[in-house]
Amino acid sequence: MTVNESESNPLVMLCSCQHELEAQSLSAILEEAGIFAVVNSSPFTVLSCAIAPGSEVTLRVPQDQLELAKQALEISRIHAATIDWDEVDLGEMPPEVENLIQQREVIHGFARFLAVTGMILGLLILLVFTAGIVYISF
Repeated sequence: MTVNESESNPLVMLCSCQHELEAQSLSAILEEAGIFAVVNSSPFTVLSCAIAPGSEVTLRVPQDQLELAKQALEISRIHAATIDWDEVDLGEMPPEVENLIQQREVIHGFARFLAVTGMILGLLILLVFTAGIVYISF
């Protein structure tokens, strides 16, 4: 898009996203359809784990391509919904990923153990405290 084109055809907001990855994915879909797209992010988007005011990422397209961009995203959404991921062959899982999954299961098992142990200890402390109050009141 040249300077003259940008003056006569300003960029307008197509949509806003919470995360830059989402906006970049949509931008790639639009560029594949031959539509120029710009991702505008705020300085707060680096804090992707926290939703800060003004942390939205906007996707902008030329005004004359706005309807075409909406149609391209809708076609992509419909196409993605028809994919049967059970039939897609993604190949063998790399050993690193298998190790991470096993580590995750161990960590989650330990976290469950700690949660149950904490609840039991909490109940025991509550019972001891309640028994102490009852004993002192008599």
